[in-house]
Amino acid sequence: MRALPLLLVALLVAPVPVAHAQPPATEPFDIGFVDDGDVFTVDSNGSARTALTDDEDEQRDPAFSFDGTRIAYSEEGRVMIADANGSGARRLNDETLRQTEPAWSPDGTQIALVTWMPDGEGSTPVVQVYRVADGVRTGEIPVPEYLVAEDTQPDWSPDGATIAITRRAETSYVDTPQITEPRTDRPERVAGTFDVEQFVRTPRVPPKPDVVVLIDISGSMSQELDSVKRTLDDIIAEVRAQQPDTRFGIGSYAGPENEGRTFTVHVPLTEDVGDWQDRVNIIVDENSTEVWAHALMQTATGAFGFRPDSSRVVVVIGDEGTAEGLMPGGTDTVTNAIAALRAANIRFVGIDSGGLDQFGQATRFVAATNGSLKTYDENRPGEISTAILDGIRDLDVKVTPVPRCDGGLGLTFDPAEAVVRGGEDARFTERFEVSANAVPGSTVRCTVEFRLNNEQSARSGYVQDVEIQVADRTRPLVRIDDVTSGARDGNGTNITYKATATDGQNQPLTPTCTPPSGTTFPIGVTTVTCTATDEAGNTGTDTAVVTITAESDGVAQIWLVTPDGRNQVNLTPRFEGPCGVSSVPSFARAAVLALIDTRDPAWAPDGRHLAVTQDGRVCEVSSDGTLTRVLVQGDDEVIRPRNPVWVPDGSGIVFESSHVEAPPELWTVRGDAAPRLLTRDAAQPTVQRLPRLTVTTTATPREIPFNGETTIEVTVANTGFATAPAVLTVTLPPGLTGGPRGADLGPIPPGQQRVVSGEATGVTAGEHVVTAAVGAITSATTVTVLERTGSLSLKVTAAPQPAYVGGEDVVVKFALFNSSGSTLTDVRVIASGFGCLPDCPVGTLGPDAGAEVELRIPATEAVDRELVAVVVATGPDEDSLDNVSATRVVVRQPVLTLDQQAGPLGGVVSVQGKDFPPGAKVRLDWSPGIAETPGELTTADGTFTTQMLVFHNDIEGVRQATATSAEGTRFGEVRSGDFLAVPNTVQPLDFVERG
Repeated sequence: MRALPLLLVALLVAPVPVAHAQPPATEPFDIGFVDDGDVFTVDSNGSARTALTDDEDEQRDPAFSFDGTRIAYSEEGRVMIADANGSGARRLNDETLRQTEPAWSPDGTQIALVTWMPDGEGSTPVVQVYRVADGVRTGEIPVPEYLVAEDTQPDWSPDGATIAITRRAETSYVDTPQITEPRTDRPERVAGTFDVEQFVRTPRVPPKPDVVVLIDISGSMSQELDSVKRTLDDIIAEVRAQQPDTRFGIGSYAGPENEGRTFTVHVPLTEDVGDWQDRVNIIVDENSTEVWAHALMQTATGAFGFRPDSSRVVVVIGDEGTAEGLMPGGTDTVTNAIAALRAANIRFVGIDSGGLDQFGQATRFVAATNGSLKTYDENRPGEISTAILDGIRDLDVKVTPVPRCDGGLGLTFDPAEAVVRGGEDARFTERFEVSANAVPGSTVRCTVEFRLNNEQSARSGYVQDVEIQVADRTRPLVRIDDVTSGARDGNGTNITYKATATDGQNQPLTPTCTPPSGTTFPIGVTTVTCTATDEAGNTGTDTAVVTITAESDGVAQIWLVTPDGRNQVNLTPRFEGPCGVSSVPSFARAAVLALIDTRDPAWAPDGRHLAVTQDGRVCEVSSDGTLTRVLVQGDDEVIRPRNPVWVPDGSGIVFESSHVEAPPELWTVRGDAAPRLLTRDAAQPTVQRLPRLTVTTTATPREIPFNGETTIEVTVANTGFATAPAVLTVTLPPGLTGGPRGADLGPIPPGQQRVVSGEATGVTAGEHVVTAAVGAITSATTVTVLERTGSLSLKVTAAPQPAYVGGEDVVVKFALFNSSGSTLTDVRVIASGFGCLPDCPVGTLGPDAGAEVELRIPATEAVDRELVAVVVATGPDEDSLDNVSATRVVVRQPVLTLDQQAGPLGGVVSVQGKDFPPGAKVRLDWSPGIAETPGELTTADGTFTTQMLVFHNDIEGVRQATATSAEGTRFGEVRSGDFLAVPNTVQPLDFVERG
């Protein structure tokens, strides 16, 4: 009884097996990332870290192509292209500007990237598109005119139609148009004309003004000077409120007898005149001579330092006319002063207490310089400030249009130039005329500068750009104009626009537009396309841009843009749900948006969703913004999640957790599960789609008799996420002959398969392994060939199937095979009902020999019968079941029927056909009688219905419709039943006895 205790002790001390959890199977994708300036990959579980680059230069922004075969990355401000394993790296282009953040188009032919354009002391990022093959730039995403923006992080949608970007934008107040139609873009026919009503806004105060105030400091101006000292600062503030870039200068004048004080610059032109009052003092002599013409000449020739592009104004404050010719040289005359002012493009503003214009001198200056003259009551010196302001603000403005047009476009203005009071609009009628020699399909352009007050170039906002698409005289002329409107809320604004169209004879047409008028257009830029088609089928097209503006203050937002930039939508204000602001009242929405930074757009594989980073979390948002949900919420473990990228099946994302004091990490999250750490020391994830090929081999049946056949089928399937080439090899053992052959199957896309099959014959008894392989991926199946037995077999076939009466004979073939090891004699085939009566002799068949007997059955009548054949012989035959074989013999008779038996000459008869060969061409005729030419039709499924004309001048009497074979499967002539052709004056038989 000691055995049992010993057994228990042995069990207690034996090692206990421990169950270890197996790591999850890897999925067909890898994850690329950056670590310490190099690019690496890991598998879908975060294992098997592999370096793709190992260079002294720093690599960043890795991005795999959609097919997983190539990778792009930035290296020291250059975009590089390499094979997926990092080999064969080359520069995308020879651009000298810094380029980063490459993103592949789905077809792998283009890359969107960020180019950093010089901007003052720094640079501004712009998204551009380049062709991969030769590095040629094919496009650039423009920023809407109402914004100043930085565009980064492009990501291409799976269908290639849209690029998502991060745009950090501010509302632009630069170049605000000062003309009602800054852009004219429309079609016009060759030799056509059209008018544009243009209104040019003029400033109440001249733009960018440099204002010099010249003050009479003779004793009689004491009270006036005190008033100027008290009020000039307020005047400066009010002018600057209208023109913030105003500069003022202060000077004084007296007579030559006041040595050193004839002309004095107290404050040169500056933004801040400071405490100037103590520097300007009255001369005691009230009768001092005044030479303000001399002061004007000094002002015009550089005493104050006017800016080159400023609006120059000199304000002369005084109470008597200027003396002339008192200064050395005697050049201080009104005539010379006027000439100096005109040469320097300076406007004269006179402030007169009653004597400044006593000799008409001030009036001459006003007329010569397009200036102004204001008076005030010398007994009320306080009025001087009002006079100064009115004098500056009431200057007339001369507006001169200066066009520069292509040779194929003419332009005239009515009036040629206009003079209006400052702050009023100058109205012009522009008449455009397309030359008779202009080329249809071309574009002619014109730039119009509206220059103010004889300036040498137009100021910002005073330039009109004109593009005319030259249309021919045939196609309809369609017109739709651009529209700009402010957004009412995050969803945009409903826009109603007008589109017109005329045909080649200037008759109106109704155009069709997409999107239609009345659509709610989103914030951003949308291109509307309108088309119209005339009665002749000619089509004309025009496009317009609908711009919906919204205030923007520099926060990062997600925009969806087309690669050509024609359509751009600000998606972030449309977000609804937990990551959106749609629930915020509209009056507060802009303020809330300004606090939410949204970036890192990543398209989901289905193209209907994006992942974005927002305010310390990762959100999923639909492509129209109507649905959002939180994918990852940052916490103490997952810190600052960002840079999401989708796994290829769209079931989850990989993202970066950006620690402040530790290296970044890559995490993944699937569905509603908690985030899981993938790998440490990793940033900027990108997913490489991989193929996964499987090879499956089957044999049907797997067990066959000696010399029997089996079907070998090899299926190569791609269950991965990337297309893969496949070259199949198939190896058959010597015991089998025939079977499928290897082949280059070409590229196999994800989710597809290729099937190769073939019949194999067992020539050696035993088990035989058939192997198929694609590279290192193999599959095998076993075919069992039974031992050889004495057997005579028969297989019968018939062709064609079916045949048609009058067409080809049915050929019946009897294939015989002797698989026994003995010679068989008196071999005969018996086929009841079709010949071989009493039998068809074959004779002798040796071992493994075969024979074929052919029987022809003429297609003279309709037949649909089974043919059963039996082979018999003298000798060993262990399997009698394979001595019998059957097939079906089918001979069809085509049929023609008519819908009536009689009809008048000139009438039409309906003809129906059935049981004709499918796809055959049939020729229809009357016999006797005249038939249409060619009178042929092609059957689809062997039936048809058509009409045959009985010609009005045809013969009367009985006839039949006939059908004969014209092309395709042959058949004999087919006749319908009788048809009686009667004169067209004879009534049908059922009307003969009616009264």
